[in-house]
Amino acid sequence: MLFSISCVFGQNGDLKVEIERIILHDTEISLDDTPGFIIGIVDQDSTYYVEFGSDIKGEKSTLDAEDIFEVGSISKVFTSSLVSILVENGILNYEDKINSFLPEGIQNPRMDDVTLLHLIQHTSGLPVRPYFFGAKEKDPQNPYGYYEKSELSAFYVNFVPKTIGEFNYAHTNYGLLEIVLEYATQTSFDKLMDQYIFDPIEMDSSFVFFKERKKDIVTVGYDRAGRETKPWTFASFGASEGVKTTASDLVKFMKINIGLTDHPYVDKFKTNHLKEVETDFNESIRTGKGWQIIDQRRGYDIITHSGKTNGHNAFIAFIKETGTGVIVLSNSNIGTRDLGFLVLRMINFNWKRKA
Repeated sequence: MLFSISCVFGQNGDLKVEIERIILHDTEISLDDTPGFIIGIVDQDSTYYVEFGSDIKGEKSTLDAEDIFEVGSISKVFTSSLVSILVENGILNYEDKINSFLPEGIQNPRMDDVTLLHLIQHTSGLPVRPYFFGAKEKDPQNPYGYYEKSELSAFYVNFVPKTIGEFNYAHTNYGLLEIVLEYATQTSFDKLMDQYIFDPIEMDSSFVFFKERKKDIVTVGYDRAGRETKPWTFASFGASEGVKTTASDLVKFMKINIGLTDHPYVDKFKTNHLKEVETDFNESIRTGKGWQIIDQRRGYDIITHSGKTNGHNAFIAFIKETGTGVIVLSNSNIGTRDLGFLVLRMINFNWKRKA
């Protein structure tokens, strides 16, 4: 196994050796399943990138920090961050009722009590995906490419919730949130992301919809059978699954969330990391605003999210108190299993690091 490592603020050979040991001895990562991946590591004032494998199966070319990946459900933390900025700017309020933003024809009186916060925290009562979502699939390798926002709106109008206020992780929450935000601001979702997230953070290689950007700029991905995939496109659900970004851009975003920069968004993002809702994942995981928070009880909370598409897998996790974080982007649906948590544990000295 050959690794290359570069860091922004200096090189740490010991870190490289330890990551190699983790991959060799503590994971079951296979080049057949996951041809390549890149790890971004933030350790207070130092940043490292470790590239492994190949960007194209069977070839020797490597990945780097500027290669673009689909991050799937990590898109949700970008969307929740967008909402937090709009709230801080006085444009929205978390307690705003979603029906209040929608035209009369697509309001649902049975959902009158549902707020923006319900959507963000997956407590609206909506299902994982709209009922009969699969019937709209023209291409199983591109599940959101043909499900129009008008169809999602029609589903919402007729939806009868069983419970409101209980956690149920659902992509539909963020699909509907995209529609609500566009009506509330009279601005398309991709322009909102550019205006409030990507441009201010200088995430110059990040975007939601392709438009003038060519699809072939996204790193080649591979499905579970090892077949090459094409990037997803989105007629809806971009706020849930649609972000494309690089390791370098994702590290910029993570540093602001950790609080390692003097960017004005540091304070705006703070409330997104609070343990506010119990989940049904397990008793240690709570949800904040978009993020999932692992309560280590005797240790510091781990703030995290993961995502995947047909051909890519993504992971982000950080600990604010120790100023550490890890991202992993891979060009396979199978991904890199628990590698991200193992690296985070390692740079936190087996979770014993002090603030």
